[in-house]
Amino acid sequence: MKRTLKPLHRLLAAALALAIAPAAIAASATYSPPIKPAKTTLGRYHSREFIEVKFVQGSGIGLVNGRLSSATHGRGSVLDALTAGAGPIATVEPLFRASPATLASTSKDAQQRSGRALADLSQWYRLRLRPGQDAARVTDQLNAMALVEIAYPAPLAVPPPTPNFNAYQQYRGPIASNGVDTDYGWNYSGGGGANIRVLDIEYSWNTDHEDLSKLRQPGARIANGTAVDPFGNTDHGTAVMGILSADSNGFGVTGLVPDAIPQYTNAYNVERGYDPANAVFTAAYALLPGDVMVLEQQAFGPPGCGGYVPVEWIPSVYDAIALATSRGIHVIQAAGNGNMNLDNAACFGSPFPNGRPDSGAIIVGAGGPSVAACNSGVAERAKLSFSSYGARVNLQGWGACVTTTGYGSLYSAGINSHYTGSFDGTSSATPIVASTVVALSGILKIRGFIATPQQMRDALIATGTVQTGGGHIGPLPNLRTALNSLGL
Repeated sequence: MKRTLKPLHRLLAAALALAIAPAAIAASATYSPPIKPAKTTLGRYHSREFIEVKFVQGSGIGLVNGRLSSATHGRGSVLDALTAGAGPIATVEPLFRASPATLASTSKDAQQRSGRALADLSQWYRLRLRPGQDAARVTDQLNAMALVEIAYPAPLAVPPPTPNFNAYQQYRGPIASNGVDTDYGWNYSGGGGANIRVLDIEYSWNTDHEDLSKLRQPGARIANGTAVDPFGNTDHGTAVMGILSADSNGFGVTGLVPDAIPQYTNAYNVERGYDPANAVFTAAYALLPGDVMVLEQQAFGPPGCGGYVPVEWIPSVYDAIALATSRGIHVIQAAGNGNMNLDNAACFGSPFPNGRPDSGAIIVGAGGPSVAACNSGVAERAKLSFSSYGARVNLQGWGACVTTTGYGSLYSAGINSHYTGSFDGTSSATPIVASTVVALSGILKIRGFIATPQQMRDALIATGTVQTGGGHIGPLPNLRTALNSLGL
């Protein structure tokens, strides 16, 4: 057996070598330089401090007293200007940390073994920019030089690929999964929230999160004074914005209305501390009819009735909300996590708040999620124990087991890739309801109609999936039934 296998082994090895060697050598016998970009655009994972540059083969670029110089072409006025004392480049060092002799011998051996033409690694350098320099501009200056084969901003570390958690977002699905069916709205022009701004009022956003790129766009922040986070946190606002507008990118989660224009306004600032009324006014002034304001705040009830209630209990905030809804802006407001009965006239007057007319906002309670998602302890769409309730509460959203950005309990490969499967409270319920308002407003707007806050609220209540159990928090909105009822 050994005598017959050995010649066969040699025959197969020789045949394999003959089959692959000519193609490999023919494909790489000539060195192929990269194509220079016409213009440099800085991305999220591009360094603003370092540039990597490769000079053309045979240019003989080397370091002389810390400055770049070509053995065949000299320093060159442009190159010298970049690295001189007043130039934008502070320091230069070889990119590959080995002696020129080692690089040359290693490359020569590799080329002889493979027959492939390789880059001269001694011509790679790493440039450090002086503070305040524009990395894109300096890169373009380098690429304009004939001596430069390629220059680009040095890469930054990219986290491991994030899994796709869309399947966990059952709250976005049809009635069968106890969802609000926002995905159905994507079948309609404007159903993803196009041309509608959705603005979150609170704090604790991580605008560097990998799934929230639109929060980094110019104009996303509508400032209410100098923002400061009273809790020194980056999770709550991140989770809310993930439900609404996380990028549709094939990983992480996807926002229910990813085509909407997300914005955010701080409820707390350096100048005045907690400043919710002015935050609502600032947002209302910036938004247009048909846009959506998400008010992720709660207030504490009066003495003897302590517990969290809707923030419009604060008279100044109520007035600002009434102004916003009167301008045609849809205000979606959390009911609060206090298990307070807002119909208790002895505590809150009649009607809530303190006998004043309806502010026009949609107030959102927290209901039971799909039983397939988790065991919340209550039936689907039943009031969760902590949710405040009463006739003034209009609609409900999932108050438990919500998958979104932030926190990191579901997945974490660094703070910018935190995801959770357990965001809860009226905090999670409110953006779920808000997404249906954004979607319906977008669909109507593209057809030339802007619904008033009252029309929007009435339509979603009338077509929602009915609540189960007691303690009124209203139905779960369903975008499909709302659209069907409108004949769309």
